[in-house]
Amino acid sequence: MNHPLSLFLWISCFLLAVYQALGQFQSKDDSSEPNILNIHIVPHTHDDVGWLKTVEQYYYGQNNTIRHACVSCILDSVIYALQRNPERKFTYVEMAFFSMWWEEQPEDIKEITRNLVKNGQLSFANGGWCMHDEATTHFMGMIDQTTLGHDFLKREFDYVPTIGWQLDPFGHSATQASLLTSEVGFDAIYLGRIDYQDLQNRYRNRSCEGIWDSSPNLRNNAVFWGLTGSFNGNYGAPEGFCFDILCDDDPLFGVNGNDLHKRVIDFLKNVKQQTERTIGNNVMLTMGSDFQFENAMYNFKSLDLLIEKINSMDHDIIQELFPNFKGVKSFYSNPEIYTKSRWMEYRQKNEGHSLDVKYDDFFPYSDCDHCYWTGYFTSRPALKRLERVGSSFLQAVRQVQTLYSDGMSGFKEIELLEKGVAIAQHHDGVSGTSKQHVAYDYAKKIQEGIDAASAFMASSLKSALFGKDAKFYDFQLCQLRNESLCEISQVESQNTLGSFYLIIYNALGQKRSEIVSVPVDRNWTYTVQHYHTDFGEEHGGSWVDLESTVVPNFNYAKIPGSAPFNLLIAMNDLKVVSPTLVKISFGHQKLLKHQAIETNVQRYLRPISFNRRKGDFVVSQGSTEVHFEGGVISKVSNKYSSLEVKSEWGYYKSWAKYPDKVASFFGEPASGAYIFRPDIPNARYHKLDPVVSDVYVYEGDIATEVHTTFEGSWIHQIIKIYKEKDYVDIDFTVGPIPVDDGVGKEVVHRIRTNIRNNGIFYTDSNGREFIKRERSKRQTWSLREFEPVAGNYYPVNTAMYIEDNDVSASILTDRSKGGSSLIDGSMELMVHRRIIIDDSRGVGEALNETDSISPYPPFGNASRLGKGLIVSGTHRLYIGKKKAGAKMARKEMDAVFSPLIVFAGKRSQYLTEWKSIYEPIYIAEMPSNIQLLTLKLIESMCDNTKYILLRLGHAYGKDECKTNSGAIEIDLAELFPSYELLGVTEMTLTGNRNKDKWERMKVKWMISEDGDKKNNTHRPTVFHIGPMEIKTFRIMLRTR
Repeated sequence: MNHPLSLFLWISCFLLAVYQALGQFQSKDDSSEPNILNIHIVPHTHDDVGWLKTVEQYYYGQNNTIRHACVSCILDSVIYALQRNPERKFTYVEMAFFSMWWEEQPEDIKEITRNLVKNGQLSFANGGWCMHDEATTHFMGMIDQTTLGHDFLKREFDYVPTIGWQLDPFGHSATQASLLTSEVGFDAIYLGRIDYQDLQNRYRNRSCEGIWDSSPNLRNNAVFWGLTGSFNGNYGAPEGFCFDILCDDDPLFGVNGNDLHKRVIDFLKNVKQQTERTIGNNVMLTMGSDFQFENAMYNFKSLDLLIEKINSMDHDIIQELFPNFKGVKSFYSNPEIYTKSRWMEYRQKNEGHSLDVKYDDFFPYSDCDHCYWTGYFTSRPALKRLERVGSSFLQAVRQVQTLYSDGMSGFKEIELLEKGVAIAQHHDGVSGTSKQHVAYDYAKKIQEGIDAASAFMASSLKSALFGKDAKFYDFQLCQLRNESLCEISQVESQNTLGSFYLIIYNALGQKRSEIVSVPVDRNWTYTVQHYHTDFGEEHGGSWVDLESTVVPNFNYAKIPGSAPFNLLIAMNDLKVVSPTLVKISFGHQKLLKHQAIETNVQRYLRPISFNRRKGDFVVSQGSTEVHFEGGVISKVSNKYSSLEVKSEWGYYKSWAKYPDKVASFFGEPASGAYIFRPDIPNARYHKLDPVVSDVYVYEGDIATEVHTTFEGSWIHQIIKIYKEKDYVDIDFTVGPIPVDDGVGKEVVHRIRTNIRNNGIFYTDSNGREFIKRERSKRQTWSLREFEPVAGNYYPVNTAMYIEDNDVSASILTDRSKGGSSLIDGSMELMVHRRIIIDDSRGVGEALNETDSISPYPPFGNASRLGKGLIVSGTHRLYIGKKKAGAKMARKEMDAVFSPLIVFAGKRSQYLTEWKSIYEPIYIAEMPSNIQLLTLKLIESMCDNTKYILLRLGHAYGKDECKTNSGAIEIDLAELFPSYELLGVTEMTLTGNRNKDKWERMKVKWMISEDGDKKNNTHRPTVFHIGPMEIKTFRIMLRTR
């Protein structure tokens, strides 16, 4: 029995916690009066961080021949209008723009703005650098861009956003709800677009708002969610009430009494309809849209009048319109105030029992019968890959700055990359739905960041390995090794005698063994060695031989300057978060000339088995064995399982009734940047046969390659298997996609097996949890199927898998794509698209990527010039035991996201030896199920003290792996053996709030059965990390 005093103290503490939770919402806009309908007027603007125009063009109001928009003008105008009336409020979202504006302001305007933020007139929702996409983004890109914006708001305003605001993305992910809403510290998330059938169903069920509990792994993760735009599938004002200079609707001011009264009544009728589609006595009216409020006084004058007239409306009229309410109150509001009101209702009326609870995601999205927005999952595949490369490289260069630099340099270079990658997360960026010149600008910004950051990283690693004064030429990043391009390795290998060096960096928290490919221009007999240092022994290094082999590069993409050969090096047990030095020497060996392959360059091959194969054959490396029939895979075996497999290529014809015109919005929607619509709803893809005479096999000690060209010679495939690896890599080169027949094409890679998956397949959600998909079904509503192909496509960010009770198969991707299982036993991924008309969803041009374009109007007509885009990539195939699809994918997801980084350099001719330096152990190796996600230097002090942002993640979900799915205990003091851990504070995901304080104030919409599990080890440096959990820390280190 509890002691009475203990019970009293417990109740007191509980009530105090509830009071604190409610206290965070305190505001003078009291909407808690019972049975009064509260109309929250929320002025806002939605400013795309690139789409039809570049970021700078939007901000400064340039190139208005494409679209009139001036974000700097919007912000100037809003700040002025808010000062004129203290009741007015405004919500802003995109920090990429706001930070640009902030930097231009004099101190007096900054002070005015700070006061507007402090008194609640100016608020920020989301607060990220942009409003990121949710289908084609990786969780690391989502976290980084949100953190960048939150850092700005915390630094300049001491402001912490509490609301998610994802109005414009084209579907919504489970990860957005669980990770980028709840774990960020948001109490709610508001959305603009959901599937039109789902929306109609929610109208009937009054469930346009509810609770979203999307993670089966994370505890107490549920959030409130709601639709915007009066629940009409958008985020603007009700029809007829867009009071902006960009709209055709008349303002309210200057209207005579009777007409004004009628307009207000019409507005209230819209509100009445909105109340019938949700429950409760609060509704939110989002009064704003794309690039609105450029003349904010024009908007606010009508909104002032609207609020005044509603509040003075005759009671009898209000009762006639709203018989279920005692009265109506309208006022300026923002998403935080609205969420506070919904929370009060939830607790006071126990409304939680009647709010709909959603457990899945909002994919795919369609806005009419044949309008599935599943094409953008794949659109602009080259940009999608560059974004992933930039995001991965960003994590590595942060590590190097933290551990291998002086701690004072590199901030500007890293910030340039952070901003370039952050902007690309925008829902018209990595999604591939911008105009072509904007896509070029996204790519340019990412590459500028990589260039700056790679120069800093190379310099830092060189100094760490050789000392600051070592006479080495600068190392250069070999970023284009996938295209067999690396200037230093190619130029140096042209000599008859010589050597060059590589620095190979492993950014993972685990050791790894991989084959590294290095472009070379000659097929010498290379001697490859890596420099091994015994830890703890200064200057105790030695050169250790590595296995290597040379394979020819067919250069299927016809890339100018591409090396004729690739040197493959077997790198084993690469240390965690560390560089490895590799020396490559050559010269004076007998050459073997190879005549079997016709090519425009003379090729010399080392002794390696090569031949042209016809018929059936088998290749193997270790326990991995691949069977071929007619040039394509027929069976894969490894130590875990054996499976019939076929790797097929083909395409869907794009639907276009009027190929010489733009498709109408609803009447005849076509495939385009957003929409995927095959020529027939239940179309079968046009399979391309392999050209059996063009099948080549290269077999070596560490790698085997099988090259196949497919019908038409615009798709090439290389099957690769490696020594001591269980997977099969399928490299592909696709393009230019032929459109001379006037038909757009959507290219797919299909893996066919004999797995009996019964229409069930699994796709990842932004690289985190796997979501169960069932062909032609939706989890929470009944689907009327009009597009059996396009309507069954889902985003695949990193992996998908199928399985049965005997065997499993997983595919990992190197960028986001659309994928499905349209036939039992199959997995297909769309890898490339080329379409010749627009789908009428706003971008206003066809998705037809070519070598270049002519200028946009008025200087040109944006014509496509040159040949179509050629895309190369890799699909990694795993087969394994029954019900092991997730486990197999998890093994390689981090390695695919974070490939080894290779720098090449040459030693000065004046240097015969260098003095190797002591090689400390900066990071201890982590357990195999723990991810090192972020290691970012915040500040470095002159006393060798560093403040660091550290993120660790659990790589597995519940029940995915017997040995790796459980919670694990991590001691941060043991993680940094070269440092003394002076302090650690757990933070929310973006690092802007103390996690313990937030937990005490957190609004809990649902309570998990297992309750809150806290860090109860009683050791301040030891933390539990559960399945799929990510923990963020601010730590203080000092060099020992």
